[in-house]
Amino acid sequence: MKPLNSTTAQFVISVMKSIYATHGIPEDLMSDGGPPFNLNLMMNFFREWGIKHHVIPPHFPRANGQIDRAVQTVKNSLTKAAEEGKDLYVVLLTTGYNQQRTCHHQLNY
Repeated sequence: MKPLNSTTAQFVISVMKSIYATHGIPEDLMSDGGPPFNLNLMMNFFREWGIKHHVIPPHFPRANGQIDRAVQTVKNSLTKAAEEGKDLYVVLLTTGYNQQRTCHHQLNY
């Protein structure tokens, strides 16, 4: 996880590149298609990096439920790790969340 200090397409792309450099490039990415995911700069990035972008309507319960569960799994794992004094990175690696090839992005402002 990385904090987003800005939600401009350029900043989000730089954070995504940093994450992908460490964890690999996803084959698929799901978003609600809102800013910054609806800009040409972002679409060009997806095309250049070979990422299939899937726009999920904000009120599509099944997809949003999957994303919410993935985010909740990571949050719970991090909370538990902090409480037990475990290495956060080891916990993330063992949750299985990191094993997925589909990226679910949730921007928290």
